[in-house]
Amino acid sequence: MKKSIIISLCIAFSFSLFAQTNDVPKFGHINKQDVFSLMPEADAAMKELEALLLNYKVESKKLEEEFTKKQQDYVANQATLDAAIKKYRETELQRLYASIEEFSKNADEALKKRQSELLAPIEAKINDAIKTIGDENGFIYIFDVTTPGTFAYMSTKSVDILPLVKQKLNLK
Repeated sequence: MKKSIIISLCIAFSFSLFAQTNDVPKFGHINKQDVFSLMPEADAAMKELEALLLNYKVESKKLEEEFTKKQQDYVANQATLDAAIKKYRETELQRLYASIEEFSKNADEALKKRQSELLAPIEAKINDAIKTIGDENGFIYIFDVTTPGTFAYMSTKSVDILPLVKQKLNLK
């Protein structure tokens, strides 16, 4: 009789522990960069961006070589140049320098825009997969270890404690 009571209590205790562990919030983590590096479309996007960057570097180098050549010619001949020609060449060097700066700025903007166009759908695909996994597996939070302190997923079951903190601090 004593054995059956003890066994019953052990079984009841086991069930209560099991029930409690199912209510424990689940947390997960992921390195989104690792996922990104495994995706074939990410590889294609990175290759396209590298090719675009190479084109911009080649063009930038051509502009810089042209500027350097004209600057060296100006420095070598400035003592013998007529004032009007000297002023013209100085203006031309300033224009070329401004053109190089403008090209660099425009190339950076175009590269960033293309990067966003190519990578946004990939990132959305990764985020959708993480959200689906979070919902299907009962995770409350999934942290992105690529950027510590950021969430890759936050469940709707998560409780915003702002009202409690405001109350505790007597804030309106």
